[in-house]
Amino acid sequence: MENSNSNSNPNIQSLLPEDCTEKILSFTSPVDVCRVSLVSKSLQSAADSDSVWEKFLPSDYQSIISGSVTPIPDFASKKELYVYLCHNPILIDAGRKSFSLEKCTGKKCYILGARDLHITWADSPQYWEWTSLPDSRFPKVAKLKQVWWLEIRGTIRVGVLSPRTSYAAYLVYKLENEFGFHYRPSESEVSIGVLDVKLDKQFATLLPKGRLPQYGRFYILSSRAKDGRGIPDDKCESSVANVVRYWLGKHLPEDASNIQLPKLRNDGWFEVELGQFYTENEDDCLEMSLKEVKDCSSHKKGLIVEGIEIRPRMG
Repeated sequence: MENSNSNSNPNIQSLLPEDCTEKILSFTSPVDVCRVSLVSKSLQSAADSDSVWEKFLPSDYQSIISGSVTPIPDFASKKELYVYLCHNPILIDAGRKSFSLEKCTGKKCYILGARDLHITWADSPQYWEWTSLPDSRFPKVAKLKQVWWLEIRGTIRVGVLSPRTSYAAYLVYKLENEFGFHYRPSESEVSIGVLDVKLDKQFATLLPKGRLPQYGRFYILSSRAKDGRGIPDDKCESSVANVVRYWLGKHLPEDASNIQLPKLRNDGWFEVELGQFYTENEDDCLEMSLKEVKDCSSHKKGLIVEGIEIRPRMG
């Protein structure tokens, strides 16, 4: 009787032609393919192939990188190009926009530089200054010298983004100083939506956590106040959102339940969310804006605007 153990079990991977394996892998994700490459030597060649990684690159990636003003190295594989675009944003559109890929999905990410935005009074030297900063990806950023009315708007065509994708937009900025912002949080309306269609609106403050208004006495809403009233206590443990909500108080509409707060980015800049949207009609033109709606008579300066980032939502 023949010993069944003497027959080697065929590897199911060896039963498939490599081009078939590549086709299967191209229907997964960049993360899945990287895992396969690490755990299976027999699939490593297919997992690293150009036919797989070209599927993860945007269909128009060649036209995008051909318009780059940033020198792009020559790569031996599409995988190397993919990894490069995930970690090295390139400048396009004469340096007015930045383009990169979200590393887990390959979805498109853009930053509209300050030069690509509509900033009220930005062309008036007495109000705004165009300057260079070593930690900015753009040649020029907009620095606020003095202004009373603050309004920043950006537009992008939905068709240049990844289709059927949930995105969020963020204002990317710094505060060199809080002059005009530190008396109380600047009450700003942020909105996003298709042009000529009613925009989704919410409220935001540009003052980062730890840099709340320095003057006057604040009544911080705290869960420790059983009667629901604020208590004047600098050491009171309360969320920044509650401070902002109380300080803006009854000036906000009743539906302003969610106030967007700034977050510190890995690149050292701050960002505040302007809104979220889903890419459906590629012919739509999306508008994102931040507009001050209270305290427009207050003199402000020190805001530095790098741009508006549009990136896929995660989770």
